[in-house]
Amino acid sequence: MTRPSAESGATRTRWILGGLVVAGSALLAEGRASAEEPSGPAAPAEAPAADERTARGRAAFLLGVQRSKDAQWGEALAAFEEAAAARDAPIVQYNIGFCERALGRYVAARRTFRRVLASADGLAPAQLDDARAFVAELDELVVRVAVTLDPAGTPLTVDGRPLRLDTEGGTRVFVALPAPAGRAEAPAEKTFTVELDPGVHLFRAARPGRQDAFVQKTYRPGEQATLDLRLELLPARVAVRAEPAQALVRVDGREAGLAPIDIERPPGKYRIEVVRDGFETYAATLDLHAGQRADLTAKLVPVRPSVLKTWWFWTGAAAVLAGGAVVTYALTRPPPPYDGGSLNWVAEPTAIRW
Repeated sequence: MTRPSAESGATRTRWILGGLVVAGSALLAEGRASAEEPSGPAAPAEAPAADERTARGRAAFLLGVQRSKDAQWGEALAAFEEAAAARDAPIVQYNIGFCERALGRYVAARRTFRRVLASADGLAPAQLDDARAFVAELDELVVRVAVTLDPAGTPLTVDGRPLRLDTEGGTRVFVALPAPAGRAEAPAEKTFTVELDPGVHLFRAARPGRQDAFVQKTYRPGEQATLDLRLELLPARVAVRAEPAQALVRVDGREAGLAPIDIERPPGKYRIEVVRDGFETYAATLDLHAGQRADLTAKLVPVRPSVLKTWWFWTGAAAVLAGGAVVTYALTRPPPPYDGGSLNWVAEPTAIRW
C-alpha cells in the first residue's frame, strides 16, 4: 500500500479555486439578501453590504485559499476553520478536509469528507467525485488497533487526547480527536478498535488504585495491530510508628522490622502488632485497599509489675508461711509421754481455747 501521491499545483489550484467560486457566490448572495431588505429612504447605488459574520467568513476563506496556494497547510486549515465558524458551508468543509489530508491527519480528513458527502449542497459533481475518492483512499491509510484494556472502563488517552466514539463509517470504533465540550467517556468494552493516523503514538491508561499503563508505538499507513493494556493493582503502604520507638513490628505474626518502618502489602486485611519489652503489646487489624496510604502510631503502655514478682510480697509470704507452720505444728504435734507424775494424775486436753 502506498501513500497518496503529491498533487500537482494545477490540480490543487483547480480544487481550491473551484471552492472559492462557489463559496464566494454563497457569501455574496447572503450579503445581497441582507442589503435588499427594506432599510428606509433610498440610498445612492453602491456595492451591496454584507453583515459582519459574512464579511469575516469571506476574508478568512480568501486567506485560506492564498495559504493553500503557498502550500502552507497549517495556516490554511486555521483560516478555513475560522471561515466555517463565521459562515459554514459544504465547500468550506471540503477545503478543511483537503488541508487535513495534506497535513497527514487522515482520520480527521475522512470524517470531514464524510460530512461533506452527507450534506453536499453547492458542490460541483467533480468535487463530489473527489470527496468519494478521498474517503476510499483514507480508509486504506488509517491505522486500526484492536485494544484490550483490563480492567474494562478504564479511561484511555492517545497522545494526551481522550477517545471519541465514531459511528459515521457504519461501525463502532474510537478515534483520538479533540473532544467536544464535556468529559469524554471511557470505552465500556474490554476490547475495542481505535483508529489512528500513521506515526508514533503514546497510549496512557490510568485508574485509581492501579499502576498507570504507558505504551509508545509506531504504526505504518494502513497497519492493523493489537495492543494489550493491563493495569496492575497498586500495593497498599502503611507507615508504622511507635512511642517509644525501636519496637518490633509484626504483620500477621511475621516480623517486619523495627519501628519506624514503612510496609507495602497487596490489598487485604492484616493484623499489625507492635512489641517491646516492658510494654503491653499493641495490636490492630487494617483493611487496606489498592494504592492506599495509611499511618499507624502505636502508643505503647508500660506493663504494671505483678504483685507476685515483688520482693516484699515473697518476704511477707515466707513469714506468714513460717508462722503458719508453727501453729500447725503446735496443733497437730502428738502430746508428750506422761507417766502420771508424783500424784499419779493424768490430764487430757479436750480443746484449745483462744
